[in-house]
Amino acid sequence: MPEITANELTRIAKDTFYVGVGLGVIGVQKAQVQRVELTKAVKEQAGEAKGQLERLTAEAESLLAELRTRLSTAADTADDRVKDLEARLDAVESRVEALLDEIEAKLPEQAREIVAQARTTARDARAQARETARDARTQVRKAVAA
Repeated sequence: MPEITANELTRIAKDTFYVGVGLGVIGVQKAQVQRVELTKAVKEQAGEAKGQLERLTAEAESLLAELRTRLSTAADTADDRVKDLEARLDAVESRVEALLDEIEAKLPEQAREIVAQARTTARDARAQARETARDARTQVRKAVAA
């Protein structure tokens, strides 16, 4: 077995230390390169995600605008049909009221009073129903506009 001198032992210790330091430096440099590559990859992915989000937002806004337009058109159509229906109901109501006037005139006094009260109640109910329908249409209009 060869003998190791103090100088050789010192040289071996220095070489070992330098190799350790060199490996440490290489490890740190490798970690820095990986950090830079990871940062670059994350930035690219974030940019892509941002672009996708912007495209989806634009598409959602476009669909929302189209939906609002369609709802507004549907509300206009519904309003027109309701107005037409109200006009027809008014005509029917006028005819029925005229017939009821004739019938009421032929009734005895007590029956006439009861029929008059019933007709008043029916008119009030119809007026209330129409007012409720107008309120509902107004609410739909506000919802479409929002």
